[in-house]
Amino acid sequence: MQSNHIKSFWQKAIGDIGEFSLEERIFNTLCIFAFFAMLVEAPYNYLMELKELAWLCFAGMVLIVGLYYLSKIKRKSNLAITLFCVISNITFVYCYFYNSGILGPNVLLFALSFFLIITIIPRSQHKFWVPVNIFIVLTVLIVEYYQPQLAPDLYFSPFARVIDFAVTYVVSSVLIFLSISYMRKNYDYERLSVEQRNREIEAQKDEILLQKAALEYLNGEKDRLLSIVAHDVRMPLSSIQGYLEILNSIGLDESEKLLIEGQLLQITRDTSEMLMNLLSWSKTQLQGGNVQLKALDVNEALQEWLKIENTIANKKGIRLRILTAGQLYLMADDDMLHLVVRNLVSNAIKFTPEGGEVIVSTRYRGTSGMIIISDNGIGITPEKQEHLFVLNASATYGTNNEKGIGLGLLLCKEFTEKQQGNIWFESETQKGSVFYVSFKLGGI
Repeated sequence: MQSNHIKSFWQKAIGDIGEFSLEERIFNTLCIFAFFAMLVEAPYNYLMELKELAWLCFAGMVLIVGLYYLSKIKRKSNLAITLFCVISNITFVYCYFYNSGILGPNVLLFALSFFLIITIIPRSQHKFWVPVNIFIVLTVLIVEYYQPQLAPDLYFSPFARVIDFAVTYVVSSVLIFLSISYMRKNYDYERLSVEQRNREIEAQKDEILLQKAALEYLNGEKDRLLSIVAHDVRMPLSSIQGYLEILNSIGLDESEKLLIEGQLLQITRDTSEMLMNLLSWSKTQLQGGNVQLKALDVNEALQEWLKIENTIANKKGIRLRILTAGQLYLMADDDMLHLVVRNLVSNAIKFTPEGGEVIVSTRYRGTSGMIIISDNGIGITPEKQEHLFVLNASATYGTNNEKGIGLGLLLCKEFTEKQQGNIWFESETQKGSVFYVSFKLGGI
């Protein structure tokens, strides 16, 4: 906990990574390091009787605080860095001639200053400050060579010189170590951040490609769906038109009329079911579906919903039974659940041959209730089971050539999930299928 507190304090002192650039954070760090370095050098120089140099260190501390304020608080980092470079070079020239010239550690300090300058200035300014550094160093060396009296030896003993070099070396080494460590740490952080962003971009790219493939597949299926719908809407209209033309042109006996009427009725019923499913599906795609969950008396609703399906089953010679487990209330949307049950029962009748049986039953299951639609029809092949609840626009035919386009089961899944329910099935070819829909129990 304490380590995290110190880390947070240090991050606030040099600037947040998301707000300050790397150069700005390095400069702010440099100001802090330089302040404490001068805090050590000032009393040391004073004890070494280099009082003027000691006062210069105190003045440098004030300047460093001002530059830090200008960069960190005022956010004028470029101005602060430029002033730092200018002041550093002027200070070097002064210290060189004041503190024993080539006999002191001044060239070492200027090398340190130059290193720090290179780390904080923009790359584009290197071509200016590198020649300036070389020019200043060569100039002071040449001046001292021809005018040695300008840089008198101020050391009162060889021991003082050794101490001065030792302290200067330690301070320089510490500053270089801290600066390079901080830069390496930030470099690693920036590199890891870039790698993380690249991984995220790659993941987003893969996700986009998957979404693109899915959209292309869905668009293809929708095009196929609309093609089938367009064809299947024209077919019953053409049949009705042809039937009316026959009635107007020739006479038909009663058995022929009954045969044609039965065929037209089946075609119209299939087309009506297809259009109803298509309209319901289109509405959910465009509007998302407005779900209104309420406690629904399922047993009473099933008796009302399945009147038409019971008539269709009787005409096909199929027995449709409704078996309920007492009173059962489910949290469901009346219209959506009606469509789900009607589609599942209609499919069961469609794929059950004459003499077969379809059973609609209810059951309690813990905190949920189930509606179960079972039949002893032709079942579902394993190949079709894998794609039963997806948009697969292809014509299917029941035991009496009842036609469908595979949209009903997709609607059943979508509508069940919108009501916070679950749907699954069991099926075996030539033995029948069982579909389950489960919802939360509702209060009475």
